[in-house]
Amino acid sequence: MVLGLLKEGKGSSIGEIGKALKLNEDSVMWALEGLAKEGLVSVERREGQAAKLTEEAKGYLGGFPEEDLVREASATGELKIKDIRNQIALSWAKRNGWIDIREGMIKLSKAGEAIAHKGAYAQRTVLKELASSPEVDLSRLGKERKEALDSLKTRGLIELKSSNVITSIAITEKGRRVDTEAREDGIGQLTRDAIMGGKWREMSFRPYDVSASTAESHPARLHPMHEFIDVIRNAWLGMGFTEVSGPIIESAFWNFDALFSPQDHPTRDMQDTFFLSNPKEIDIGDIAILNRVKKMHEEGWRERWQESVAKQALLRTHTTSVSARYMARLSGVLEGSYPVKMFSVGKVFRNESIDYKHLAEFNHTDGIIAGDNLSLANLMDTLRKFYQQLGIDDVKFKPSYFPFVEPGLEAYYYDEKLKDTIELCGAGIIRKEITRAMGTDKTVLAWGMGIERLILHFLDIESLTELYKNNVGWLRARRELKIQ
Repeated sequence: MVLGLLKEGKGSSIGEIGKALKLNEDSVMWALEGLAKEGLVSVERREGQAAKLTEEAKGYLGGFPEEDLVREASATGELKIKDIRNQIALSWAKRNGWIDIREGMIKLSKAGEAIAHKGAYAQRTVLKELASSPEVDLSRLGKERKEALDSLKTRGLIELKSSNVITSIAITEKGRRVDTEAREDGIGQLTRDAIMGGKWREMSFRPYDVSASTAESHPARLHPMHEFIDVIRNAWLGMGFTEVSGPIIESAFWNFDALFSPQDHPTRDMQDTFFLSNPKEIDIGDIAILNRVKKMHEEGWRERWQESVAKQALLRTHTTSVSARYMARLSGVLEGSYPVKMFSVGKVFRNESIDYKHLAEFNHTDGIIAGDNLSLANLMDTLRKFYQQLGIDDVKFKPSYFPFVEPGLEAYYYDEKLKDTIELCGAGIIRKEITRAMGTDKTVLAWGMGIERLILHFLDIESLTELYKNNVGWLRARRELKIQ
């Protein structure tokens, strides 16, 4: 079909051929590659780049939010920063030098006034060009257009990928001499009709070139964070641990009090913990454990313990609350079942200042080993073996303080790529005051770690925030998560 079309002098591009024959791009490419291999057509190509606009970018073809901002500022004379809800518009207007910010007020610069009065904006110009013709020849772009293209990439509005662009398609003399009908008498695609009708038994199959180029496909894949959580989960399971879980909305009792954290401890402050207004309180339920925890606090900290504080509802700040709940069940474990090994993985929330290795919402994994004759050496050996499964061999430990363990320690390693010391986890031996309050006399080793910090070691990213920007281009093109 393709050769016959070319013989008639119709179809000079993949798009024209596909439209005439009602074939998709892959089918046309497959046919051309086969014809070219036999010398029936000549295909000329050049290396280039193709741009794909995101849905957000398509919405900006009529105007960018920063353009709307300066027009509004021009109309009103000035704007208050606190009234600006679109922070993207504010950020890019400032970056472009269109506005000045003084004492909480926005005023237009000369460049901003020019844009406000229908001035040309390079980013929108380039975006419109890409919408009509996605091929990009970087060598022919001027400085302004190159900077605009880089800005569009930075904003995640376009995805650039290498492309092998076909510039011309022509039939050769050999191709003109070939009997089109005889040559195309074969099965190129095994369809349902060909199978059901038995046509395939009477016809030969055309050669299929597996090296022929095709349109890029994007098969479904997990988010890298989900992939890594599965790696963490499988590492613990492979070491003989059992997974348990607990609620994200937790009471201060299980999040703090059961772990011997004083009721006036700074970590309970609103600066670190997200307390809820609905529900405002969560009942403890187990009166016996509540009374034992109350006694532990009043004898240990010499201060009055308030049940109302323990009932406060919050978003859990660590999955150690799951470990606390599980410790309360140890008294029911048969003696022959020790040592007991459990772990948990889940979301936690802290009112943190966000930087490249800190987020306000992140994933945490905790675990405990409960039994007899356990020591700090057992704990460090367990953590080393866990991190070795993740390809981190040079794990170091140093003493540290946590209210619920004694002694306590931190595990860390030096990351050569980031040129920074990365804290891996906090750990230690659960205090006897806590284990007695939970109703067990066993020794309990415990640890807790943020998972996001670990993923920096395996993905080529510089900041944890890149994981959650929903940059579809990066999510599709990111390298495979490989654990050494």
